Amino acid sequence: MKILVVRNSETAPEGAFGDWLRAQGHELEIVAGSDVTDTQMQAAALVVMLGSPRGVYEGAAHPWIDAQRAMVAKRLAAQRPAIGICFGAQMMAAAAGGSVGRHPDGVFHRGWIGNAEAAEPFLDGVWPRWHGDVITPPPRATVLARDAGTVQCFALPNAIAVQFHPEATPDIMDNWASLSPPGVVDRDAMRGQGAALFEARRAAREALFAELLRRAGV
Repeated sequence: MKILVVRNSETAPEGAFGDWLRAQGHELEIVAGSDVTDTQMQAAALVVMLGSPRGVYEGAAHPWIDAQRAMVAKRLAAQRPAIGICFGAQMMAAAAGGSVGRHPDGVFHRGWIGNAEAAEPFLDGVWPRWHGDVITPPPRATVLARDAGTVQCFALPNAIAVQFHPEATPDIMDNWASLSPPGVVDRDAMRGQGAALFEARRAAREALFAELLRRAGV
């Protein structure tokens, strides 16, 4: 299957998810979030929307965000297969009638963190997380995981979104740490955690990837 991967930032590539998809025999078409066209968005057999340091509420400063949201709304309304990760999840929420905003207490999550509430086993355990936004899910969404005051996973017909980052490798996370404000991340501790957990969580990660495709209807 040919999959359209919307890379909303070069700092948030498809990582382990891309490696897994290719290993399953899928072909990936990578396009920047600011360059994706409506024709691409509607025609793809599956769209995977990735992360970004931007927020979906920043459309006034970054017009590509509002343009992409309109495309995503059309795809979700047609119940065409879609997967969203972090910013991609927030985009799906906003496009389907939910909302996204900064955490009211200014909390920003960084590191390997579990989901306090997980409705399905594939969401159990710790996952890379890197966000300071809170999702209010769309009216017709089924919430599958929550933690620390925000939705971590929700599903729509032929679509599923996760706020955490199952695609993130230790190198990707270390780069995010390097871009963080000074002193907020212990990079040595995070590297050690990543070295231990990334391989230990391989089976869980691959099971989650398979479930994302299944929930997206492909």
